[in-house]
Amino acid sequence: MQESPKFTFARAHTAEHAFVGALQNLLGQTLSVVKVEHREMNNTAFIKTIPDMELGLIMQAQEKVNQLIKTGRKIILHTFSSLDQAKKHFPSLRANEERIVEPKQVTVIEIENHDLAACAKDHVTNLTECDFFLVTRVSKSGDITEIDFSVGLQAREVAIHTLRKLLNICNETGANINSVENTVKKIKNQNEKLLRDLKNYSRKSLDAIQPYSVEKNSITLYHGIFEDLIDSEIREFASKKIADSKAVVIIANAHNTESSNNPESEPAATIVVAANKSLKDIDCNRIVKEIVGRGGGKPHFAIGLIKIDDMSNVVKSIVTLVKNRL
Repeated sequence: MQESPKFTFARAHTAEHAFVGALQNLLGQTLSVVKVEHREMNNTAFIKTIPDMELGLIMQAQEKVNQLIKTGRKIILHTFSSLDQAKKHFPSLRANEERIVEPKQVTVIEIENHDLAACAKDHVTNLTECDFFLVTRVSKSGDITEIDFSVGLQAREVAIHTLRKLLNICNETGANINSVENTVKKIKNQNEKLLRDLKNYSRKSLDAIQPYSVEKNSITLYHGIFEDLIDSEIREFASKKIADSKAVVIIANAHNTESSNNPESEPAATIVVAANKSLKDIDCNRIVKEIVGRGGGKPHFAIGLIKIDDMSNVVKSIVTLVKNRL
């Protein structure tokens, strides 16, 4: 039998109270819940970030909620004529005061011996009705921490789907459930080192370009064809060269396609065409659109996409065009 949307949201909201209460107990201070969004497939709590509210602590709070669900805690409703009266009765009360504007009465939801919060939404009568609680995403934006969570059957389905993904990761990395975290950390560290090495290699390769001087206009031309350099390093190199002098930069870079999401896709390369802003006769955007076809940008800086086999001819064509215009 399919549960009603009202019951789904009621137990999701009750579970959120239990979760925030668990977080508060672990942190030793009251949290400010800005808002909670309940959707058909998931829910999000928006909480003002405080120090120490990290993933490990959030996972501990998740475990605590499921312990409370397993043992069962009654949900008790209290009503007061004002928020001040409620706070006098419950000094540790959690309330979003901005959303409580002169109500006829204030409802306080108590999770037996665990949490107190002012809330006007529907709740279940006992935590056991929440069945299962699962945090699915943690993200920080400014001073707000967004925590996605699922409850009940929805949470169980997410858990099954997530475990399938985890087992696939274990299979791909050669790890098991117990060692997969350390394996992923090791891979991450190795990738970071390789990235640093590749950045250094990219810089050295670009710095080794022999500039060509156009004496008539005192302009310096940098051009080259490379493979598997980091595109961001090429863009930075080009930006620096055209910023301080009358320079034109034309660099093509072939990409490794072995890890491409589409192994049947045609091998591709990027090409950067950049020129000092004072060189009005060199419109990089127009050059890329006319010669490369795919790409574009600004008059002084544009990027295109070409076939690897065409790199040499395209670079030569652009170099010839630029020389003729200088």
